[in-house]
Formats: sequence, C-alpha cells, structure tokens
Amino acid sequence: MITRKLTTNLMKKLETFKIMALGEAMKTPVLLIGVPGVAKTASVIDFAKSSLGTLKGEDLFLLETDEGTKSNSIKGNIDLEELTVNKKFKINSPVTKAKVVVINEIDKASPSMRNSFLSIMNERVLFNGTEKIPCAWSNFIATCNEIPDDEKDSPFWDRFLITHEVKRLSANDMLNYYKKGGKNYKQIHSIRVPEQTDIDSINLTDAKLVKIMDIAHSKLSDRTLSFLPKMIKNVMCVWGFNEDKGIIKTVELLIGKSEAKELAKTLVAKEVRDLYDAIDKLGTCVSNEDYNKAYDSLEMIHGIAISSGHVKTAGSDGVLTKDDEDIKNKIAEQEAKLPFLDRDEVNEEWL
Repeated sequence: MITRKLTTNLMKKLETFKIMALGEAMKTPVLLIGVPGVAKTASVIDFAKSSLGTLKGEDLFLLETDEGTKSNSIKGNIDLEELTVNKKFKINSPVTKAKVVVINEIDKASPSMRNSFLSIMNERVLFNGTEKIPCAWSNFIATCNEIPDDEKDSPFWDRFLITHEVKRLSANDMLNYYKKGGKNYKQIHSIRVPEQTDIDSINLTDAKLVKIMDIAHSKLSDRTLSFLPKMIKNVMCVWGFNEDKGIIKTVELLIGKSEAKELAKTLVAKEVRDLYDAIDKLGTCVSNEDYNKAYDSLEMIHGIAISSGHVKTAGSDGVLTKDDEDIKNKIAEQEAKLPFLDRDEVNEEWL
C-alpha cells in the first residue's frame, strides 16, 4: 500500500482526494462535477503535487477546453526541428508522456473533440494517423460544471466509471475556514493508493455480490458492471473499509446514496444502521435544544451497538478502531451543517 502525504489549503476535500486515488489505483478516468468556484482544478493540482512531487516538466498535462479547442491540442504538433534538420516527420504529443492528464471544462468541448479523448481514456493510447502511441497516465481527470441534459445518455459520459460531485462549502464551513486562517490554512491528509498485491489479497463473498446485482443490474451498463469486483476491492483499500462498507460505498459512488442505504439494510446489522440513522438526524437539527436531544439519543443507540458487539470501542491504549474513526467523521460531517452550533462547545467525546 502506498501512503502519500497531501498538503492542502482546501477545506473538506478529503473525499475528492480519495476519489482521485481510486481512479489512479484502477487506472480509470475520473469526472469531477461542480459549479464554478468549488476548487475542482485546485483539488486536482494538490493531488498531482502529492503524486508527482513537482509539477515541472512533462508529468502534468492540463488542457482548458471550449468549443474552439482544436484536436491538435490533444494529438500534438509537428516537431519542426526534426522536420527541418533531420527531414523526419514527427509529432510531439505531450499528452502521451504525462503521468497526470487534466481536461478542464470537458463539457464545453465539441463532440468531435471529446471523441478524440476516447482512445486515450479507454485503451491509454493515442491514434495519430497510422501511428499508435502509448500513454503513460496514472490519472486521467476531467472537470465540468454539469453534464449537458441532451447528453446524459451519451456513451461518452459512461466512459467515466467514477463520477464525483464537488460541492460548495456551507456558510458554517466558510466561517470555520476564516477562523483557521483562510488562505493561510493548511492541513495534511494521508491518502492510500493500493498496489496490485493489496487487491489480490482480498476475496469477496459471492453471496454479497448477488445482493449487489439485485440492485445494480438495472441501473448500470454491462461495461460498468464488469469493473464492480475490482472497484469494491480498491474502495476497501483507499477508504480502509471492511467488505460490507466497501460494497455500500461502491454502490453509493456508482448509483447513489439511496440505493446504497437500501443495500445496507441487507448487509449491516440493525444496531449499526440505527446508529448511522441517529448520526444523520444530527444534521437536521434546527436549534441547540434539538441538537442536545438528538445527541442524547445518539449516545444511547451507540451504547446499544457496543453492547451487541457490532461497534468496538478504543482499547486501553486509547487508539480508535476504524469503526470509531468512521463514526467520528460522520458526526463531524453532520455537525458542520448546523450554523447555530458553536464548535468550541460540542461534546468532545467523539472528537
């Protein structure tokens, strides 16, 4: 397992970084969707720095696209020195040499321009006339504001196995950002990128794959379904999940949260589902009084989950288990939605 240290001044982008790590591990294109100004490109750049170390040279290929972008932006240009000095016709194609390929505003490119990406995305080769040039990318990441309504069923967008919405910060998040120093704010994330030996060591349960298929077969193309077992294993490694959580997260990424929640009912013990439901209720509170009641209920349900043996607590060394870490993160995510909540006064038991 490769663990990278990623330094960023962006807040609440850990999930986006993990999505890009998943794309790298699976060698499959990633599409980041979000309104202008949510730091899609900045997130990609921070991730690229963590994987490349430096953005100098040919390791990063970044293309801003619009309706006027020409195909030679991808296919490259004639090497004039080779032509004039050595009388050889050669095309310089920077996209084939880059380890990280970033195509910004891909929804603005013309359909013919987007089609020129397909072989690079799928086969990792560039067809240039009769020449077939291999591509070296570890990450192919495209961004867009939204998928055009008249193209939602287009095969092009199905080529992005992994699609992720980058959301705006809430007002409360932004105030917290100011409090932590704004543009001077810095945090370090540990990002896990699995290697093939990590994936090979995981064996999935056939009966659980059957349960996924009951939900996923009518929602996903055969092409996407062919990646399903591999994606589950990679999700388990990148997020540090067990099999059940890895399956649920994969369904959430490929289909949606409601389908993932439905699947969780058949995979996760009732005590744990009740605990997660109680955490979700925190984010719907409208006052401190509501929050305190919801928090008391959460503590009671957490105690039931512990006594049933489905949630392990920290050992005598004080180290949190993965389950506790997951619970802590979910609580923090819900509390961040509450503008009335004073972060300095929240119960520190979970933090």
